[in-house]
Amino acid sequence: MKIDYAEAYVLDDGQTEVDIKTDEQNLPDYELYWTLNNDKYTKEKKYLLTSNKTQVSFQFTYSTVRPTYFILNFKNYEPLLFGYRILPVPGMYNLRDIGGYRTSDGMRIKWGQVYRSDYLHNLEPSGYTFVKNLGLNSIIDFRGAIEVKDTPDPVIDPAIHTFNFDPNAETAAIAGRAQNLDTGKDMKERAKEALAKGETGNDQMIRQQESFVGSPASLEAFSNTIKVTAQSKYLPSLQHCRGGKDRTGFGFMVLEGILSVPSELLVYDYMLTKRARVKKNARYYQKFLQQTGNKAIADYMYALFDTRAEFITASITKITREYGTIYQYATNKLGLTESEYLSLRKSLLEKA
Repeated sequence: MKIDYAEAYVLDDGQTEVDIKTDEQNLPDYELYWTLNNDKYTKEKKYLLTSNKTQVSFQFTYSTVRPTYFILNFKNYEPLLFGYRILPVPGMYNLRDIGGYRTSDGMRIKWGQVYRSDYLHNLEPSGYTFVKNLGLNSIIDFRGAIEVKDTPDPVIDPAIHTFNFDPNAETAAIAGRAQNLDTGKDMKERAKEALAKGETGNDQMIRQQESFVGSPASLEAFSNTIKVTAQSKYLPSLQHCRGGKDRTGFGFMVLEGILSVPSELLVYDYMLTKRARVKKNARYYQKFLQQTGNKAIADYMYALFDTRAEFITASITKITREYGTIYQYATNKLGLTESEYLSLRKSLLEKA
């Protein structure tokens, strides 16, 4: 039985939805349990339900101070552990565990080792406790110096190693600042200039994603990121920018690609930011319309803020066209060594 991934989501009505991605026509019956232990063999688990469906929903109260995990128990197969894909953390909307994705060589990314997110500046007290209980050993911030100065991350724990690896993504930084009503003017002027040249927001975002592949600042930032992540002493690791979409999205596309996650799952993982901020997106589009009084400018600004498959696909296509595979790109341009590659696999993968 091949399961590409299983994941849970918090729904608006207080229910939890479990999604199981598989090519199987019919799943065998399974028992679903929940636990606070990141261990598929734990004895400390509580029964929820029995089903054979690939999607189930149920009323559930999750822990507000630490990750909740779920276990699928099949009669003739190994149990499968998974968790909430988008973690319910007050003050953050895009904190995600990348665990559970099946690789093309029959492995699976471990849960609870690498997280991606939006910035931590707005963490509420209970959210602060939740993030502290992730047991992080490193936080990598992809934001630029001005962003970090204006909206610094709180100190979660002095023992956590913190790194700032800035790929100099001006478009992403401007889009982030435009989320504040008082800082959108620069972006509006840029939008007017671009539209006058016949350019769209999509064009600018695609250029940015392609520039990540080879710009000196980007190569340095993402090389450093891979080398830190390859050291087990820095795991678990949380890596973020402002919204957790573009800079973080490129970094995780590279990491997951090195680990042989199929390209369709790379795009799927990138696109989860759209799900994470669907309500926020609707609010900001209306805000852009009110700010500008011009639909064309608002559409341009919104494109920089939105999550679209063609953005990450542009960088994947450029990498595969010029280097063959993401692994070859990482070895040729990011300086990934064989020992670092093996360390990443040992730390982050388990048998599917």
